[in-house]
Amino acid sequence: MLLPYHYLLCLLTLRHHALVKAQTVAKTYTGWDCCKPICASTDNRPSLLTTRGAVRVCNRSNQPLPTTAGVSAVTGCQPGVNTNTAAYLCDTYQPIPISNDLSYGFAIQVQDSQAADHPNCCKCYQLRWLTGAAANKTMIVQVVTPGGAGGDVKRGDMIILTPGGGVGPLGQGGCNGMYGGGLQRGGVRQGGVRNRQECERLPGGLWGGCYWRWNWAGGVVNGWDVVYHQVECPGRLVGISGCVA
Repeated sequence: MLLPYHYLLCLLTLRHHALVKAQTVAKTYTGWDCCKPICASTDNRPSLLTTRGAVRVCNRSNQPLPTTAGVSAVTGCQPGVNTNTAAYLCDTYQPIPISNDLSYGFAIQVQDSQAADHPNCCKCYQLRWLTGAAANKTMIVQVVTPGGAGGDVKRGDMIILTPGGGVGPLGQGGCNGMYGGGLQRGGVRQGGVRNRQECERLPGGLWGGCYWRWNWAGGVVNGWDVVYHQVECPGRLVGISGCVA
């Protein structure tokens, strides 16, 4: 049976509004504090290990921890923590250029709640920049931490995990424990390194991720407008993080 034209038009209009509603307009920032991602814990809900998984973490030598050890380990950003038993952000979470117009990576999505069972943990989103040197370029990121707002950073914004991108509100504690200090030499706490040359003041294993801002994105990335929506997670990201939602 053929549907009346006005009915089809109504369905198309509803579908259009649903798609528009699913889009989020926000801003991007960069950060790298070496802290254990929030989605690496389960908040005493072991069922998350089978329904979603827990974000993979590393020890201070960048060696992946077994899942159970990673879930229970204290973050290296906790003051006074034993750095030999703490969990940190693995250096594998750096941005990955796929082509001139597409990158993969991981992000902190700014939310009202920073709980480990946040429903957006391990979800993936496709970002498209509207402003800045990366305008019309695309990036698919997986959320590994629901972060808090503060200053210019608002709910819904994406903080892309980028070495040299700024250590944020928790400071250098985590990176000092992992790399022995000096991760932000030449940079600033909010925003990070200010040019490509300053990337070379970071530990050598982090240069590539730091260069990504200048070589692929073409600039600082901080404060650039972006629109994003949820997508299926690429296998490459899931293979790094060990989780998917």
